[in-house]
Amino acid sequence: MNTGISIHESLKEIKRLKNEPLLLIVIVAIILFVCYFAVWPVIKVVTVPSLSDYGQLFTRSRWISALKNSLFMTLVSTISCTTIAFLFAYTIARVDVPCKRLFRFITLLPIVSPPFIVALSYILLFGIQGIITKGVFGLRVDIYGRFGLWIVQTVTFFPYAYSVIYGVINSISTNLEYAAYNVGASRWQVFRDVFFPLCRPGIAGGALIAAINVLTDFGNPMMIGGDLALLPTEAYMQISGWYDMKTAAVLATALLVPALGIFVINRFWVGQRSYVTVTGKEISLHPFELPKAVKWGLFSGCMAFSLFVLLVYGTLLYGAFTKTWGYDWSLTLDNMKYVFFKGEQILNSIKFAFLSSILAALLAMVLAYIVQKKQVGVNKFLDFIAILPGAIPGLFLGIGFVMAFNTKPVELTGTSAIMVLALLFWNIPTCYSASTAGLQQIGNSVEDAALNLGANSFRGFKDIILPLLKAPFLSGFVLSFLRSVTCLSVVIFIYSPHTIVGTVSIMGLVETGQWGSAAAFTVVLIAVAFGVLKVARYLLGKQGIKLEL
Repeated sequence: MNTGISIHESLKEIKRLKNEPLLLIVIVAIILFVCYFAVWPVIKVVTVPSLSDYGQLFTRSRWISALKNSLFMTLVSTISCTTIAFLFAYTIARVDVPCKRLFRFITLLPIVSPPFIVALSYILLFGIQGIITKGVFGLRVDIYGRFGLWIVQTVTFFPYAYSVIYGVINSISTNLEYAAYNVGASRWQVFRDVFFPLCRPGIAGGALIAAINVLTDFGNPMMIGGDLALLPTEAYMQISGWYDMKTAAVLATALLVPALGIFVINRFWVGQRSYVTVTGKEISLHPFELPKAVKWGLFSGCMAFSLFVLLVYGTLLYGAFTKTWGYDWSLTLDNMKYVFFKGEQILNSIKFAFLSSILAALLAMVLAYIVQKKQVGVNKFLDFIAILPGAIPGLFLGIGFVMAFNTKPVELTGTSAIMVLALLFWNIPTCYSASTAGLQQIGNSVEDAALNLGANSFRGFKDIILPLLKAPFLSGFVLSFLRSVTCLSVVIFIYSPHTIVGTVSIMGLVETGQWGSAAAFTVVLIAVAFGVLKVARYLLGKQGIKLEL
Protein backbone atom coordinates (compact mmCIF):
# COMPACT_ATOMS: atom_id res chain seq x y z
CA MET A 1 0.00 0.00 0.00
CA ASN A 2 2.77 2.42 0.95
CA THR A 3 4.66 1.54 -2.23
CA GLY A 4 1.63 2.39 -4.33
CA ILE A 5 1.22 5.74 -2.61
CA SER A 6 4.93 6.45 -3.05
CA ILE A 7 4.80 5.71 -6.77
CA HIS A 8 1.64 7.82 -7.15
CA GLU A 9 3.30 10.75 -5.36
CA SER A 10 6.41 10.40 -7.53
CA LEU A 11 4.30 10.50 -10.70
CA LYS A 12 2.52 13.64 -9.45
CA GLU A 13 5.88 15.28 -8.73
CA ILE A 14 7.16 14.41 -12.21
CA LYS A 15 4.05 15.90 -13.80
CA ARG A 16 4.71 19.17 -11.96
CA LEU A 17 7.89 19.53 -14.00
CA LYS A 18 5.72 20.52 -16.98
CA ASN A 19 5.45 23.91 -15.32
CA GLU A 20 9.25 24.21 -15.20
CA PRO A 21 10.53 23.04 -18.61
CA LEU A 22 14.08 24.30 -17.99
CA LEU A 23 14.38 22.21 -14.84
CA LEU A 24 13.02 19.19 -16.72
CA ILE A 25 15.58 19.65 -19.50
CA VAL A 26 18.40 19.92 -16.95
CA ILE A 27 17.31 16.75 -15.13
CA VAL A 28 16.99 14.72 -18.35
CA ALA A 29 20.36 16.01 -19.59
CA ILE A 30 22.08 15.11 -16.30
CA ILE A 31 20.58 11.61 -16.25
CA LEU A 32 21.64 10.92 -19.83
CA PHE A 33 25.10 12.40 -19.31
CA VAL A 34 25.85 10.54 -16.07
CA CYS A 35 24.39 7.24 -17.23
CA TYR A 36 26.35 7.32 -20.48
CA PHE A 37 29.70 8.17 -18.93
CA ALA A 38 29.38 6.43 -15.55
CA VAL A 39 26.91 3.55 -15.94
CA TRP A 40 27.67 2.52 -19.52
CA PRO A 41 31.41 1.88 -18.88
CA VAL A 42 30.45 -0.37 -15.93
CA ILE A 43 27.97 -2.31 -18.06
CA LYS A 44 30.57 -2.61 -20.81
CA VAL A 45 33.22 -4.10 -18.53
CA VAL A 46 30.86 -6.52 -16.83
CA THR A 47 29.19 -7.79 -20.01
CA VAL A 48 32.20 -8.19 -22.33
CA PRO A 49 33.46 -11.44 -20.73
CA SER A 50 31.39 -14.62 -21.15
CA LEU A 51 30.33 -16.94 -18.33
CA SER A 52 33.20 -19.27 -19.23
CA ASP A 53 35.61 -16.32 -18.87
CA TYR A 54 34.25 -15.64 -15.40
CA GLY A 55 34.56 -19.33 -14.59
CA GLN A 56 38.33 -19.02 -14.84
CA LEU A 57 38.30 -16.96 -11.66
CA PHE A 58 37.64 -20.18 -9.76
CA THR A 59 39.91 -22.48 -11.76
CA ARG A 60 43.17 -20.58 -12.33
CA SER A 61 45.35 -20.83 -9.26
CA ARG A 62 47.08 -17.45 -9.77
CA TRP A 63 43.77 -15.61 -9.89
CA ILE A 64 42.50 -17.42 -6.82
CA SER A 65 45.72 -16.37 -5.11
CA ALA A 66 45.26 -12.79 -6.36
CA LEU A 67 41.77 -12.67 -4.85
CA LYS A 68 42.94 -14.13 -1.54
CA ASN A 69 45.97 -11.83 -1.41
CA SER A 70 43.82 -8.76 -2.16
CA LEU A 71 41.38 -9.61 0.61
CA PHE A 72 44.20 -10.44 3.06
CA MET A 73 46.08 -7.19 2.39
CA THR A 74 42.81 -5.27 2.67
CA LEU A 75 42.18 -6.83 6.09
CA VAL A 76 45.62 -6.31 7.65
CA SER A 77 46.20 -2.86 6.15
CA THR A 78 42.73 -1.67 7.17
CA ILE A 79 43.35 -2.78 10.75
CA SER A 80 46.68 -0.92 10.93
CA CYS A 81 45.29 2.16 9.12
CA THR A 82 42.35 2.37 11.50
CA THR A 83 44.52 1.84 14.58
CA ILE A 84 46.99 4.57 13.62
CA ALA A 85 44.12 6.87 12.60
CA PHE A 86 42.39 6.43 15.96
CA LEU A 87 45.67 7.07 17.79
CA PHE A 88 46.15 10.38 15.95
CA ALA A 89 42.49 11.41 16.12
CA TYR A 90 42.21 10.76 19.86
CA THR A 91 45.52 12.49 20.64
CA ILE A 92 44.75 15.57 18.55
CA ALA A 93 41.14 15.90 19.71
CA ARG A 94 41.37 14.90 23.37
CA VAL A 95 44.92 15.03 24.74
CA ASP A 96 46.82 18.14 25.81
CA VAL A 97 50.22 17.51 24.20
CA PRO A 98 52.66 19.62 22.16
CA CYS A 99 53.30 19.26 18.40
CA LYS A 100 49.65 18.95 17.40
CA ARG A 101 50.29 21.07 14.31
CA LEU A 102 52.96 18.59 13.26
CA PHE A 103 50.55 15.68 13.80
CA ARG A 104 47.88 17.40 11.70
CA PHE A 105 50.44 18.00 8.97
CA ILE A 106 51.33 14.30 8.99
CA THR A 107 47.67 13.39 8.48
CA LEU A 108 47.56 15.71 5.45
CA LEU A 109 50.84 14.91 3.70
CA PRO A 110 49.90 11.52 2.16
CA ILE A 111 46.63 12.98 0.83
CA VAL A 112 48.35 15.68 -1.24
CA SER A 113 50.96 13.33 -2.71
CA PRO A 114 50.63 10.55 -5.30
CA PRO A 115 49.42 7.48 -3.39
CA PHE A 116 52.29 5.24 -4.50
CA ILE A 117 55.06 7.66 -3.51
CA VAL A 118 55.50 6.17 -0.05
CA ALA A 119 56.54 2.96 -1.81
CA LEU A 120 59.24 4.81 -3.76
CA SER A 121 60.65 6.39 -0.59
CA TYR A 122 60.48 3.06 1.21
CA ILE A 123 62.56 1.50 -1.58
CA LEU A 124 65.06 4.36 -1.41
CA LEU A 125 65.38 3.87 2.34
CA PHE A 126 65.25 0.12 2.77
CA GLY A 127 65.89 -1.36 -0.68
CA ILE A 128 69.05 -2.99 -1.98
CA GLN A 129 70.66 0.44 -2.50
CA GLY A 130 68.78 2.02 0.43
CA ILE A 131 70.20 4.73 2.64
CA ILE A 132 69.51 2.78 5.82
CA THR A 133 69.90 -0.84 4.69
CA LYS A 134 73.03 -0.42 2.58
CA GLY A 135 74.30 3.03 3.56
CA VAL A 136 74.04 2.59 7.35
CA PHE A 137 74.09 -1.16 7.96
CA GLY A 138 75.70 -2.44 4.75
CA LEU A 139 72.86 -4.90 4.16
CA ARG A 140 71.24 -6.13 0.94
CA VAL A 141 67.58 -6.54 1.88
CA ASP A 142 64.58 -7.58 -0.18
CA ILE A 143 61.78 -5.33 1.03
CA TYR A 144 59.31 -6.33 -1.69
CA GLY A 145 56.21 -8.36 -0.90
CA ARG A 146 53.54 -8.47 1.79
CA PHE A 147 55.41 -6.79 4.63
CA GLY A 148 56.67 -3.85 2.57
CA LEU A 149 53.26 -3.39 0.97
CA TRP A 150 51.57 -3.45 4.38
CA ILE A 151 53.88 -0.68 5.66
CA VAL A 152 53.38 1.63 2.69
CA GLN A 153 49.61 1.11 2.54
CA THR A 154 49.33 1.94 6.23
CA VAL A 155 51.21 5.21 5.78
CA THR A 156 49.36 6.04 2.56
CA PHE A 157 45.78 5.43 3.63
CA PHE A 158 45.56 6.07 7.37
CA PRO A 159 44.66 9.76 6.75
CA TYR A 160 41.41 8.70 5.05
CA ALA A 161 40.33 6.84 8.18
CA TYR A 162 41.62 9.66 10.38
CA SER A 163 39.40 12.29 8.74
CA VAL A 164 36.26 10.31 9.59
CA ILE A 165 37.31 9.23 13.09
CA TYR A 166 38.48 12.71 14.07
CA GLY A 167 35.18 14.23 12.96
CA VAL A 168 33.23 11.86 15.20
CA ILE A 169 35.55 12.19 18.23
CA ASN A 170 35.54 15.98 17.95
CA SER A 171 31.73 16.02 18.05
CA ILE A 172 31.40 13.86 21.19
CA SER A 173 30.54 15.93 24.24
CA THR A 174 32.74 15.40 27.28
CA ASN A 175 29.76 15.95 29.61
CA LEU A 176 28.71 12.30 29.44
CA GLU A 177 32.19 11.25 30.52
CA TYR A 178 32.12 13.65 33.46
CA ALA A 179 28.76 12.22 34.45
CA ALA A 180 30.27 8.74 34.48
CA TYR A 181 33.23 9.96 36.57
CA ASN A 182 30.82 11.54 39.04
CA VAL A 183 29.12 8.21 39.72
CA GLY A 184 32.43 6.52 40.47
CA ALA A 185 33.56 5.04 37.15
CA SER A 186 37.28 4.68 36.57
CA ARG A 187 39.07 6.23 33.60
CA TRP A 188 39.25 2.85 31.86
CA GLN A 189 35.55 2.17 32.47
CA VAL A 190 34.62 5.57 31.06
CA PHE A 191 36.73 4.98 27.96
CA ARG A 192 35.44 1.43 27.48
CA ASP A 193 31.75 1.91 28.30
CA VAL A 194 31.05 5.55 27.35
CA PHE A 195 33.61 7.07 25.02
CA PHE A 196 34.57 4.14 22.80
CA PRO A 197 30.98 3.06 21.99
CA LEU A 198 30.29 6.61 20.80
CA CYS A 199 33.36 6.38 18.56
CA ARG A 200 32.17 3.21 16.83
CA PRO A 201 30.45 4.91 13.86
CA GLY A 202 33.61 6.90 13.16
CA ILE A 203 35.85 3.85 13.53
CA ALA A 204 33.58 1.74 11.34
CA GLY A 205 33.24 4.48 8.72
CA GLY A 206 36.97 5.21 8.74
CA ALA A 207 37.82 1.52 8.46
CA LEU A 208 35.48 1.05 5.50
CA ILE A 209 36.91 4.06 3.66
CA ALA A 210 40.46 2.81 4.30
CA ALA A 211 39.43 -0.67 3.17
CA ILE A 212 38.07 0.45 -0.18
CA ASN A 213 41.23 2.48 -0.83
CA VAL A 214 43.50 -0.43 0.09
CA LEU A 215 41.49 -2.94 -1.92
CA THR A 216 41.63 -0.83 -5.07
CA ASP A 217 45.21 0.37 -4.56
CA PHE A 218 47.20 0.01 -7.76
CA GLY A 219 50.39 2.07 -7.56
CA ASN A 220 51.83 0.66 -4.33
CA PRO A 221 51.45 -3.02 -5.31
CA MET A 222 52.99 -2.24 -8.70
CA MET A 223 56.04 -0.67 -7.06
CA ILE A 224 56.62 -2.78 -3.98
CA GLY A 225 54.36 -5.82 -4.26
CA GLY A 226 57.07 -7.86 -5.96
CA ASP A 227 55.73 -11.25 -7.06
CA LEU A 228 52.63 -10.88 -4.89
CA ALA A 229 49.59 -11.41 -7.12
CA LEU A 230 46.79 -8.91 -6.49
CA LEU A 231 43.66 -8.18 -8.51
CA PRO A 232 44.59 -4.60 -9.57
CA THR A 233 48.11 -5.53 -10.72
CA GLU A 234 46.91 -8.69 -12.47
CA ALA A 235 44.31 -6.68 -14.41
CA TYR A 236 46.98 -4.14 -15.37
CA MET A 237 49.33 -6.86 -16.60
CA GLN A 238 46.62 -8.40 -18.76
CA ILE A 239 46.27 -5.12 -20.66
CA SER A 240 49.83 -3.80 -20.65
CA GLY A 241 51.43 -7.21 -21.28
CA TRP A 242 49.01 -9.04 -23.55
CA TYR A 243 46.27 -6.49 -24.30
CA ASP A 244 43.74 -9.08 -23.18
CA MET A 245 40.73 -6.89 -22.46
CA LYS A 246 38.37 -9.77 -21.64
CA THR A 247 40.62 -11.18 -18.95
CA ALA A 248 41.28 -7.71 -17.57
CA ALA A 249 37.52 -7.14 -17.42
CA VAL A 250 37.05 -10.39 -15.47
CA LEU A 251 39.66 -9.38 -12.90
CA ALA A 252 38.33 -5.82 -12.70
CA THR A 253 34.82 -7.15 -12.06
CA ALA A 254 36.20 -9.42 -9.34
CA LEU A 255 37.64 -6.25 -7.79
CA LEU A 256 34.38 -4.34 -8.24
CA VAL A 257 32.24 -6.79 -6.28
CA PRO A 258 33.95 -6.45 -2.86
CA ALA A 259 34.55 -2.72 -3.46
CA LEU A 260 30.84 -2.23 -4.13
CA GLY A 261 29.98 -4.26 -1.05
CA ILE A 262 32.22 -2.14 1.18
CA PHE A 263 30.83 1.04 -0.31
CA VAL A 264 27.21 -0.02 0.23
CA ILE A 265 27.90 -0.97 3.86
CA ASN A 266 29.56 2.40 4.48
CA ARG A 267 26.86 4.40 2.71
CA PHE A 268 23.69 2.72 3.93
CA TRP A 269 24.70 1.18 7.25
CA VAL A 270 27.27 3.44 8.92
CA GLY A 271 26.32 6.61 7.04
CA GLN A 272 22.65 6.59 8.00
CA ARG A 273 22.95 5.80 11.72
CA SER A 274 22.47 8.56 14.24
CA TYR A 275 24.73 8.73 17.27
CA VAL A 276 23.57 12.08 18.62
CA THR A 277 24.49 12.35 22.29
CA VAL A 278 23.36 15.87 23.16
CA THR A 279 20.74 18.20 21.80
CA GLY A 280 20.06 21.83 22.51
CA LYS A 281 22.52 24.44 23.70
CA GLU A 282 25.21 23.26 26.10
CA ILE A 283 28.74 23.92 27.24
CA SER A 284 31.13 21.04 26.68
CA LEU A 285 33.76 20.75 29.39
CA HIS A 286 37.48 20.35 28.79
CA PRO A 287 38.48 16.69 28.33
CA PHE A 288 39.42 14.96 31.58
CA GLU A 289 43.17 14.87 32.19
CA LEU A 290 44.74 11.50 31.39
CA PRO A 291 47.37 9.77 33.54
CA LYS A 292 50.86 10.97 32.56
CA ALA A 293 51.94 7.53 31.40
CA VAL A 294 48.98 7.30 28.98
CA LYS A 295 49.30 10.92 27.86
CA TRP A 296 52.98 10.72 27.00
CA GLY A 297 52.58 7.21 25.65
CA LEU A 298 50.07 8.53 23.09
CA PHE A 299 52.36 11.46 22.33
CA SER A 300 55.33 9.11 21.83
CA GLY A 301 53.35 6.86 19.50
CA CYS A 302 52.21 9.76 17.34
CA MET A 303 55.69 11.30 17.33
CA ALA A 304 57.41 8.03 16.37
CA PHE A 305 55.02 7.50 13.48
CA SER A 306 55.34 11.17 12.45
CA LEU A 307 59.12 10.94 12.38
CA PHE A 308 58.89 7.86 10.18
CA VAL A 309 56.58 9.69 7.76
CA LEU A 310 58.92 12.71 7.76
CA LEU A 311 61.83 10.37 7.05
CA VAL A 312 59.91 8.90 4.12
CA TYR A 313 59.11 12.27 2.57
CA GLY A 314 62.47 13.78 3.53
CA THR A 315 64.14 10.94 1.64
CA LEU A 316 62.01 11.77 -1.37
CA LEU A 317 63.11 15.40 -1.21
CA TYR A 318 66.75 14.39 -0.85
CA GLY A 319 66.45 11.92 -3.71
CA ALA A 320 65.16 14.64 -5.99
CA PHE A 321 68.56 16.38 -5.79
CA THR A 322 70.85 13.33 -5.90
CA LYS A 323 72.88 12.40 -9.00
CA THR A 324 72.64 8.60 -8.94
CA TRP A 325 70.74 6.96 -6.12
CA GLY A 326 72.82 4.39 -4.30
CA TYR A 327 76.06 5.21 -6.09
CA ASP A 328 76.67 8.95 -6.33
CA TRP A 329 75.17 10.89 -3.42
CA SER A 330 76.39 14.31 -4.57
CA LEU A 331 73.74 16.98 -5.02
CA THR A 332 72.58 18.18 -8.42
CA LEU A 333 69.80 20.13 -10.10
CA ASP A 334 69.77 17.82 -13.12
CA ASN A 335 66.67 15.99 -11.92
CA MET A 336 64.74 19.24 -11.61
CA LYS A 337 65.99 20.31 -15.03
CA TYR A 338 64.62 17.04 -16.38
CA VAL A 339 61.23 17.76 -14.82
CA PHE A 340 61.08 21.20 -16.38
CA PHE A 341 62.19 19.67 -19.69
CA LYS A 342 59.15 17.41 -19.34
CA GLY A 343 57.06 20.33 -18.12
CA GLU A 344 54.21 19.52 -20.50
CA GLN A 345 53.40 16.47 -18.36
CA ILE A 346 53.13 18.58 -15.21
CA LEU A 347 50.98 21.07 -17.11
CA ASN A 348 48.78 18.20 -18.31
CA SER A 349 48.35 17.07 -14.71
CA ILE A 350 47.29 20.56 -13.66
CA LYS A 351 45.11 21.15 -16.72
CA PHE A 352 43.19 17.88 -16.54
CA ALA A 353 42.82 18.12 -12.76
CA PHE A 354 41.57 21.71 -12.99
CA LEU A 355 39.05 21.11 -15.78
CA SER A 356 37.68 17.87 -14.37
CA SER A 357 37.39 19.32 -10.86
CA ILE A 358 35.60 22.49 -11.99
CA LEU A 359 33.13 20.48 -14.06
CA ALA A 360 32.63 17.88 -11.32
CA ALA A 361 31.98 20.61 -8.73
CA LEU A 362 29.46 22.36 -11.01
CA LEU A 363 27.62 19.17 -11.98
CA ALA A 364 27.56 17.90 -8.40
CA MET A 365 26.25 21.24 -7.13
CA VAL A 366 23.31 21.16 -9.56
CA LEU A 367 22.63 17.51 -8.71
CA ALA A 368 22.72 18.19 -4.98
CA TYR A 369 20.41 21.20 -5.39
CA ILE A 370 17.79 19.17 -7.27
CA VAL A 371 17.98 16.26 -4.82
CA GLN A 372 17.88 18.40 -1.68
CA LYS A 373 15.58 21.26 -2.69
CA LYS A 374 13.26 19.92 -5.41
CA GLN A 375 10.68 17.14 -5.21
CA VAL A 376 10.81 15.85 -8.78
CA GLY A 377 9.89 12.18 -8.33
CA VAL A 378 13.35 10.86 -9.21
CA ASN A 379 15.31 12.28 -6.27
CA LYS A 380 16.48 8.89 -5.02
CA PHE A 381 17.60 7.88 -8.50
CA LEU A 382 19.53 11.12 -8.92
CA ASP A 383 21.14 10.59 -5.51
CA PHE A 384 22.09 7.05 -6.58
CA ILE A 385 23.78 8.06 -9.83
CA ALA A 386 25.62 10.85 -7.99
CA ILE A 387 27.20 8.46 -5.48
CA LEU A 388 27.61 5.47 -7.85
CA PRO A 389 31.09 6.45 -9.14
CA GLY A 390 32.31 6.35 -5.54
CA ALA A 391 31.79 2.59 -5.57
CA ILE A 392 33.78 2.09 -8.77
CA PRO A 393 37.53 1.46 -8.33
CA GLY A 394 39.65 3.86 -10.37
CA LEU A 395 41.26 0.96 -12.24
CA PHE A 396 37.82 -0.39 -13.17
CA LEU A 397 36.68 3.04 -14.37
CA GLY A 398 39.78 3.40 -16.54
CA ILE A 399 39.23 0.00 -18.16
CA GLY A 400 35.56 0.87 -18.65
CA PHE A 401 36.42 4.08 -20.51
CA VAL A 402 38.83 2.18 -22.75
CA MET A 403 36.16 -0.35 -23.67
CA ALA A 404 33.20 2.04 -23.94
CA PHE A 405 34.78 4.89 -25.88
CA ASN A 406 37.28 3.19 -28.15
CA THR A 407 34.90 3.07 -31.14
CA LYS A 408 32.15 5.16 -32.68
CA PRO A 409 29.73 6.82 -32.05
CA VAL A 410 31.78 8.44 -29.25
CA GLU A 411 35.42 7.69 -29.94
CA LEU A 412 37.56 9.39 -27.30
CA THR A 413 40.68 7.24 -27.14
CA GLY A 414 43.87 9.30 -27.05
CA THR A 415 42.10 12.63 -26.54
CA SER A 416 42.20 15.11 -23.69
CA ALA A 417 38.42 14.72 -23.38
CA ILE A 418 38.66 11.14 -22.15
CA MET A 419 41.13 12.17 -19.44
CA VAL A 420 38.89 15.01 -18.24
CA LEU A 421 35.69 12.96 -18.36
CA ALA A 422 37.16 9.98 -16.51
CA LEU A 423 38.50 12.19 -13.71
CA LEU A 424 35.27 14.19 -13.68
CA PHE A 425 33.08 11.17 -12.95
CA TRP A 426 35.63 9.73 -10.52
CA ASN A 427 35.31 12.94 -8.50
CA ILE A 428 31.54 13.55 -8.64
CA PRO A 429 30.81 11.79 -5.29
CA THR A 430 33.42 13.95 -3.53
CA CYS A 431 31.92 17.19 -4.83
CA TYR A 432 28.36 15.93 -4.35
CA SER A 433 29.01 15.24 -0.66
CA ALA A 434 30.43 18.76 -0.16
CA SER A 435 27.49 20.43 -1.93
CA THR A 436 24.92 18.28 -0.10
CA ALA A 437 26.42 19.23 3.26
CA GLY A 438 26.29 22.90 2.30
CA LEU A 439 22.68 22.75 1.07
CA GLN A 440 21.50 21.01 4.23
CA GLN A 441 22.54 24.12 6.14
CA ILE A 442 20.38 26.39 3.96
CA GLY A 443 16.76 26.59 5.07
CA ASN A 444 13.99 26.13 2.49
CA SER A 445 12.47 29.45 3.48
CA VAL A 446 15.36 31.34 1.88
CA GLU A 447 14.52 30.12 -1.62
CA ASP A 448 10.77 29.93 -0.99
CA ALA A 449 10.70 33.69 -0.44
CA ALA A 450 12.17 34.23 -3.91
CA LEU A 451 9.76 31.75 -5.51
CA ASN A 452 6.79 33.45 -3.82
CA LEU A 453 7.89 36.72 -5.43
CA GLY A 454 7.66 35.13 -8.87
CA ALA A 455 11.18 33.81 -9.47
CA ASN A 456 11.50 30.43 -11.21
CA SER A 457 13.80 27.59 -10.08
CA PHE A 458 16.67 28.77 -12.27
CA ARG A 459 16.48 32.33 -10.94
CA GLY A 460 16.23 31.10 -7.36
CA PHE A 461 19.23 28.84 -7.82
CA LYS A 462 21.34 31.51 -9.55
CA ASP A 463 20.55 34.44 -7.27
CA ILE A 464 19.90 32.78 -3.90
CA ILE A 465 21.46 29.32 -3.64
CA LEU A 466 24.58 29.73 -5.76
CA PRO A 467 26.12 32.59 -3.73
CA LEU A 468 25.57 30.58 -0.53
CA LEU A 469 27.41 27.57 -1.95
CA LYS A 470 30.75 29.25 -2.61
CA ALA A 471 32.47 27.45 0.27
CA PRO A 472 31.13 23.93 -0.48
CA PHE A 473 31.90 24.46 -4.17
CA LEU A 474 35.49 25.49 -3.44
CA SER A 475 35.94 22.67 -0.91
CA GLY A 476 34.71 20.09 -3.42
CA PHE A 477 36.89 21.57 -6.13
CA VAL A 478 40.04 21.51 -3.98
CA LEU A 479 39.50 17.92 -2.84
CA SER A 480 38.85 16.84 -6.42
CA PHE A 481 41.89 18.70 -7.70
CA LEU A 482 44.18 17.09 -5.13
CA ARG A 483 42.80 13.64 -5.98
CA SER A 484 43.11 14.22 -9.72
CA VAL A 485 46.59 15.70 -9.84
CA THR A 486 47.95 12.74 -7.86
CA CYS A 487 45.82 10.04 -9.53
CA LEU A 488 47.30 7.06 -11.35
CA SER A 489 44.74 4.24 -11.42
CA VAL A 490 42.11 6.07 -13.49
CA VAL A 491 44.48 7.44 -16.14
CA ILE A 492 46.97 4.58 -16.52
CA PHE A 493 44.95 2.98 -19.35
CA ILE A 494 43.58 6.05 -21.13
CA TYR A 495 46.54 8.39 -21.57
CA SER A 496 48.28 8.90 -24.90
CA PRO A 497 51.72 10.34 -25.77
CA HIS A 498 50.07 13.76 -25.99
CA THR A 499 48.09 13.47 -22.75
CA ILE A 500 50.62 11.81 -20.46
CA VAL A 501 50.51 13.17 -16.90
CA GLY A 502 53.01 13.41 -14.06
CA THR A 503 51.94 10.29 -12.16
CA VAL A 504 52.30 8.12 -15.26
CA SER A 505 55.77 9.55 -15.84
CA ILE A 506 56.74 8.83 -12.24
CA MET A 507 55.66 5.20 -12.60
CA GLY A 508 57.63 4.84 -15.82
CA LEU A 509 60.75 6.41 -14.29
CA VAL A 510 60.58 4.08 -11.29
CA GLU A 511 60.21 1.03 -13.53
CA THR A 512 63.35 2.05 -15.45
CA GLY A 513 65.33 2.78 -12.28
CA GLN A 514 65.47 6.58 -12.71
CA TRP A 515 64.63 7.21 -9.08
CA GLY A 516 66.09 10.72 -8.85
CA SER A 517 63.93 11.99 -11.71
CA ALA A 518 60.89 10.21 -10.25
CA ALA A 519 61.50 11.86 -6.88
CA ALA A 520 61.86 15.27 -8.55
CA PHE A 521 58.57 14.80 -10.42
CA THR A 522 56.90 13.89 -7.16
CA VAL A 523 58.27 16.90 -5.27
CA VAL A 524 56.92 19.21 -7.97
CA LEU A 525 53.46 17.58 -7.87
CA ILE A 526 53.34 17.84 -4.07
CA ALA A 527 54.38 21.51 -4.29
CA VAL A 528 51.54 22.14 -6.77
CA ALA A 529 49.04 20.40 -4.49
CA PHE A 530 50.12 22.39 -1.42
CA GLY A 531 50.04 25.61 -3.45
CA VAL A 532 46.42 25.03 -4.48
CA LEU A 533 45.51 24.06 -0.93
CA LYS A 534 47.08 27.22 0.49
CA VAL A 535 45.29 29.46 -2.02
CA ALA A 536 41.96 27.75 -1.26
CA ARG A 537 42.44 28.18 2.49
CA TYR A 538 43.28 31.84 1.98
CA LEU A 539 40.18 32.47 -0.15
CA LEU A 540 37.90 30.66 2.29
CA GLY A 541 39.61 32.30 5.26
CA LYS A 542 38.69 35.73 3.90
CA GLN A 543 35.06 34.62 4.19
CA GLY A 544 35.59 33.33 7.71
CA ILE A 545 35.37 29.70 6.62
CA LYS A 546 37.87 27.00 7.56
CA LEU A 547 38.71 24.34 4.95
CA GLU A 548 38.58 21.01 6.79
CA LEU A 549 41.42 19.11 5.14
